[in-house]
Amino acid sequence: MSPMSAMRDDKSFFVRLGRLSAIITILPASMAAGWMLGYFLLDRPLDCFPWGGVVGTFVGAGAGFYEIVRLLTGNRKR
Repeated sequence: MSPMSAMRDDKSFFVRLGRLSAIITILPASMAAGWMLGYFLLDRPLDCFPWGGVVGTFVGAGAGFYEIVRLLTGNRKR
């Protein structure tokens, strides 16, 4: 097996490592992004601290779970 074909192989170590690291980081990153959007778009203009951040965190968590499920089900189809 040549090095180029190993890089294209779907089951190579680095491809699996990349997928696992993406799955691990998606949820905290989306929750942090949701909190920041909630804070800057709702809390500051409407002066309703902490509710914008709470709503944004839950929306971010939902988006993160959706993305994780999408990644995991997409891997099974291959």
